[in-house]
Amino acid sequence: MNKNTIELLAVDGGGTKTHAVLVNAEGTILGEGRAGASNYQVVGEDGAKEALIEAVLAAFTEVGGLVNVEKAVFALAGIDTSKDEKIVEGVVQRVVTDLSIKIGHLLIENDCLSALLGATQNKAGILLIAGTGSIVYAHDGNKRIVRSGGWGHRVGDEGSGYWIGKHAIQSVLKMQDGRGERTLLTRLVLDKLGFNRIEDLYNWTYSDSYSVDNVGALAAVVDEAYKLGDAVSKRILDHATDELILLIKTVMEKADIQQEDFDLILQGGVFHHNTYIKNKVLESIQQYTSKVNLILATEEPIRNIIKRGLKSR
Repeated sequence: MNKNTIELLAVDGGGTKTHAVLVNAEGTILGEGRAGASNYQVVGEDGAKEALIEAVLAAFTEVGGLVNVEKAVFALAGIDTSKDEKIVEGVVQRVVTDLSIKIGHLLIENDCLSALLGATQNKAGILLIAGTGSIVYAHDGNKRIVRSGGWGHRVGDEGSGYWIGKHAIQSVLKMQDGRGERTLLTRLVLDKLGFNRIEDLYNWTYSDSYSVDNVGALAAVVDEAYKLGDAVSKRILDHATDELILLIKTVMEKADIQQEDFDLILQGGVFHHNTYIKNKVLESIQQYTSKVNLILATEEPIRNIIKRGLKSR
């Protein structure tokens, strides 16, 4: 590697934020940049491109300007189908072209898959992400890789921050109708979003200012209401927990690893900010199998993506 080339550009892009780093062969971060969401299903292709350019350019700025990279891995949310793969590949290629970056080997893949392979290498394991969205991948330690969930905020992402926030809004509207019981969520949700009336909340949900990120942030409000004794909030959290447990059990069986030792990595804001859900998920999986090694990811996801990139060819 010559002085004008850096070993790896690693990018972690999701429904809330984008994180790009430049690292040397030992995995030391030389430069990094951050931006908003780059999941094209959330912000569109142009929005994803802008976020990626902002984060990547900031990383290069920290090392003194644009240089060549031996390898690059773009680990991005929203790659769920062959159509998604083509769209995201096009977005990334436009980013690379606009920035005039020369890359020796380019890898573009789902963020959860990339982080799982980086974390487990050649061992059996499961990575469940529950942040703004939710998805789980499992690897049997050989060549078998399976997934479940991750179908986006409109029809999936069960147990995610967005899913929890959406149910909070629905509970507020049901209470307003008289179809649901009274809940502390009404005042807490309105306060969080800066509204005075439930009508304002409803109007916002169909306005241009509505965002997946803002709804996902309501998961913390549901946790707060639960701690204050709100029964509606507890039911939402219990339902979210059941959905996350189902995701794990599904890939465990699809990958056929429930009878062997494997790592279960829990990643994302739901696990870091909601102790109730985290503990219930851990308790359930430990009862389901004694072979699991439970890991609550404390490092930023980019660390596993770096490992993935450095091992890629």
